[in-house]
Amino acid sequence: MEQENQNNNTTNPNEKKESRKPKADSKANKQSFSDVVADHKAEFKKIVWPKRPEVIKKTATVIVTSIFIGAVIFCMDTVFAQLQTLLVNILN
Repeated sequence: MEQENQNNNTTNPNEKKESRKPKADSKANKQSFSDVVADHKAEFKKIVWPKRPEVIKKTATVIVTSIFIGAVIFCMDTVFAQLQTLLVNILN
């Protein structure tokens, strides 16, 4: 009997036990403007802002990566343009 209770109490994380409630009238669920502002202020206080060194490191990473990708695209464009010119000259 005890083992049966333990098996019934275990939950499968993939199993959904949410029951869908019918939506009430949308006008009844609206909050006042001051409630919305208070909710936003409360959520804003939960934000964890990164420190200055972390921002500098990530910004530098983005700049260096952008320059590298730009250089690769420039080289590919130059090669393909030269190949196109070469093919047009050969075919004419």
